[in-house]
Amino acid sequence: MSDQRWAVGVAPVAIAGLSLIACTAILVRGVVRVKSAGEMIRVTGSARKQIRSDFIIWKGRIVSQGADIATAYGTLKASVDKTKAYLTGKGVPAKQILDTPIVTRLLYAPRTKQEMGYPEQDVYRKVVGYELSQEVEVRSENVELVDDLSRKSTELISSGVVFESEPPEYLYTKLGELKVTMLAEAAKDARARAEQIARNSGCRLGSVRSARMSPLRITPAYAVTELDAIGTNDTSALDKDITAVVSVGYSVR
Repeated sequence: MSDQRWAVGVAPVAIAGLSLIACTAILVRGVVRVKSAGEMIRVTGSARKQIRSDFIIWKGRIVSQGADIATAYGTLKASVDKTKAYLTGKGVPAKQILDTPIVTRLLYAPRTKQEMGYPEQDVYRKVVGYELSQEVEVRSENVELVDDLSRKSTELISSGVVFESEPPEYLYTKLGELKVTMLAEAAKDARARAEQIARNSGCRLGSVRSARMSPLRITPAYAVTELDAIGTNDTSALDKDITAVVSVGYSVR
């Protein structure tokens, strides 16, 4: 009778133990499957190409001053007309020369020593003149011509024009056409890197599991930049490097 009770007591324990072993085995197999399915090789591929800007924007600011606004405006207009004549005479078409609105600034008499002891807003200062300024902007595909003129603009100053030249902006207008080719080359580079890693690891490369394309980076030619830097669009250099970067994850077999 005691043997039967012992057998009855052992049976549930044995069943529970077997169930635990079975569950553990299933759990282990599940972990292995998940791990295998999640294994990937992640690589970054890049492609770089050097280009020369095909469009230029150049601005110059012309300034004039006068005791009255009419005098200042007359001087400004004469200087703007002289500047436009200079540019067209050098080969810039008139339609590529743009005007901007005139900016007016009042010129005040300097503060006296007595007035220095008071806040500026509490001191009345007499208007002694006017300063007018206007920007002349050139937008052209003739990059070499305008680039050269931007450095020779001191010739205007020698003719009596108060001219302040700004650094040109150099642009590349065919970026959309180049983007597709560059990204394809970057993806090809990523594939080659992944295949090399797979061979060295004794496995085979599978399908693409993930892919991310970073914005194109346009930097001055020969500039040292990090591969994973964020997208930039340089306008300061005539010659530029365009870099495409893609990050790809491949399954392995």
